[in-house]
Amino acid sequence: MAGRLTANAIAAVNGGDLNLKPVVQVVEVRQIAGAQERYRAVVSDGAAAQQALLATQLNQLVKSGRLRKGSVVQLLEYICSTVQNRRIIVVLNMEVIIPECEIIGNPKVPSEAEPASEKSSANNPGYLRNERVNGVSESGPVTRIGVNSMVNPANKVLGFQPTVQDPYKPPPSYKVHGAIMKNDAPPRIIPIAALNPYQGRWAIKARVTAKGDLRRYNNAKGDGKVFSFDLLDSDGGEIRVTCFNAVVDRFYEVVQVGKVYMISKGSLKPAKKNYNHLNNEWEIFLEATSTLEPCLDENSSIPAQQFNFRPIHEIENAENNSILDIIGVVTSVNPSVTILRKNGMETQRRILNLKDVSGRCVELTLWGEFCNKEGRQLQEMLDTGAFPVLAVKAGKVNDFSGKSVGTISSTQIFINPDLPEAHKLREWFDRGGKDVASQSISRDVMPALSRNEIRKTVSQIKDEGLGRGDKPDWISVKATVSFIKTDNFCYTACPLMIGDRQCSKKVTRLASGNWCCDRCDKEFEECDYRYLLQAQVQDHTGLTWVTAFQESGEELLGCSAKELYRLKNEEPDDTRFAEIIRHSLFEQHLFRLKIKEELYGDEQRVKITVVKAEKVNPSGESRCLLDLISGIPV
Repeated sequence: MAGRLTANAIAAVNGGDLNLKPVVQVVEVRQIAGAQERYRAVVSDGAAAQQALLATQLNQLVKSGRLRKGSVVQLLEYICSTVQNRRIIVVLNMEVIIPECEIIGNPKVPSEAEPASEKSSANNPGYLRNERVNGVSESGPVTRIGVNSMVNPANKVLGFQPTVQDPYKPPPSYKVHGAIMKNDAPPRIIPIAALNPYQGRWAIKARVTAKGDLRRYNNAKGDGKVFSFDLLDSDGGEIRVTCFNAVVDRFYEVVQVGKVYMISKGSLKPAKKNYNHLNNEWEIFLEATSTLEPCLDENSSIPAQQFNFRPIHEIENAENNSILDIIGVVTSVNPSVTILRKNGMETQRRILNLKDVSGRCVELTLWGEFCNKEGRQLQEMLDTGAFPVLAVKAGKVNDFSGKSVGTISSTQIFINPDLPEAHKLREWFDRGGKDVASQSISRDVMPALSRNEIRKTVSQIKDEGLGRGDKPDWISVKATVSFIKTDNFCYTACPLMIGDRQCSKKVTRLASGNWCCDRCDKEFEECDYRYLLQAQVQDHTGLTWVTAFQESGEELLGCSAKELYRLKNEEPDDTRFAEIIRHSLFEQHLFRLKIKEELYGDEQRVKITVVKAEKVNPSGESRCLLDLISGIPV
């Protein structure tokens, strides 16, 4: 077995030979502690040993038991990098020749703290000293033998048949002139899944699946600009690439969604999972020396897009601001409305509803250009009686007043995509799914309960101790507004849009007359006004105080907080102001309430928030009362 190991393999790999494909033995393998499953090994050529890091695609070899201590393997693809003054072999691909074998030779296993260059020692009998290799030892002449043999201090060959070998010579393609580590050969193309910070030279070939907008920023280091794009390779690996400042100028116009590129010479840093939804722990940052070259062949083996769809019912338990993929049938599309970003910019918003086989439906909010292009196309399809299937890549979860999904800069949407999931959903919908009732997880209906099961009276809120549990209680109450506090019905809010949501934090007025937001650290000439209504509602069992914020405040009063503020303070019109308040009183509403105990100072209080306020529909209310009557035992 000694002859199976490649002589001087460790020295050759350390010297920069990436074409040798040596046969070595694994003398140690163990898992690295960390979030991602990775394995570290020690490989030996019979005399010298070296630390090695296995790419994640090789994990199955270890988990299946085919790769273990004593395995003889051939390294097919690998690179060698220096990390903290130690040489590490990063193994990208290997073949197991012999699953298990006794340890060949007596290689010294380097510790993790030991520099890789210190592989031999005169005190270790398992190593051949230089004097012995040259035919001379301190004890006298010795026979030259292969490094796969083990020699004791008495110069006796132990355990294996000696093989006479010539001193190691580099292969013809190996450059011996100049610095050995300066390798001018093109970097080896590797899968995205094999990328790691230990690599010095790499290249990937992948398709751009998404491209973010060019964004400008300002921080302590000054002004800057940045954009990102997502890559997908033929093995299904995904990774995000980010460019800053001068690199933006080089690549922003070059990068196009759907095109295939060869990328090399970037740095890898841990991905920020708050902003990066891709299944990769790393993110590439391109630098001044980085290269990005379009591939003419387009490589049909690389898919155009990769999805990881989540059923709508799972969104109920998804974390706020998480990024996910969903697919559903569009059942309704609202008109596009203009939202004024009070920083001087306007944007469009359009809300539609998706349903799937899970028995749930969810609101999807389209922002910006999505409203004018895809949003208009969806509206036209529904107007003709078609119910298109919509796939959403990288939608952002919002948990305000229930769970909903919104588009962000990296979102992509596909109408009637040619996907197995879309065909299955279409078949379900056409065969009866269209008539199956689905419960919304957005806005007014929070838990998976029917309207009758959560209908309560005002007195039951206190009598049943609602809101005092670990989670909030969500109920419906039919009541009227009997009083509205008008002294402080709104507050001055920050108008800046952060992503797809307004900041809305309270702002203060400066001596200059501008408004300042502490969170955004910016000044504005104009602020926004948002409702913070304190109102008293009552039914036949009693009354209670509730709080209504922006959307529910507009539903109650029928006008915006800014308009009502103007009528009261900027262009006083007491008659019109009083008429709006009076018109909202003593009309029956069906209130969707969120009830939760909160801490105010050192006191626990139950807070009741109006999530939605609908005027009572006589027809719907009659059906509800009939259902209640039919449930009363005779």
